[in-house]
Amino acid sequence: KNNKTFSNFTTEYKNRAFFVLIDTNFIYFTLKNKIDLFEAFIKCLCSNCILCVSECVILELERLGPKFRLALRVLKAKGIIKLSCCHDSSIIYADDCIFQTVKTFRHFLVATCDKDLKRRIRKISFTPIISIKKRKLQVSVI
Repeated sequence: KNNKTFSNFTTEYKNRAFFVLIDTNFIYFTLKNKIDLFEAFIKCLCSNCILCVSECVILELERLGPKFRLALRVLKAKGIIKLSCCHDSSIIYADDCIFQTVKTFRHFLVATCDKDLKRRIRKISFTPIISIKKRKLQVSVI
């Protein structure tokens, strides 16, 4: 069922690059499962994609300490766009920042493994969500 829905989504946005907003836990789990981030997205989406990360995600990784230093280094790579946050200063969690960004700009796909964030995003939009299952990226559109 999800593949058909995603086929409709990709047909609608044919020949366009997808903008993918990456969450903190997603980057952590890709590294933990030894998944090449760029290759996996191209293989999963069958299209070019532009990987994006918000300032809040980078700040959250910096706060988590040395255990997440490699994740931080990957996010600061050349191929990933850093987005300035456009929410008010009361939002301090990266999940809230991502939620607010998707709510404001509906052209993003969201890469997350966070069940709560997935649930919140599904309530407001039909945004495709990319997660990790069996060491592969999986797209779900509901």
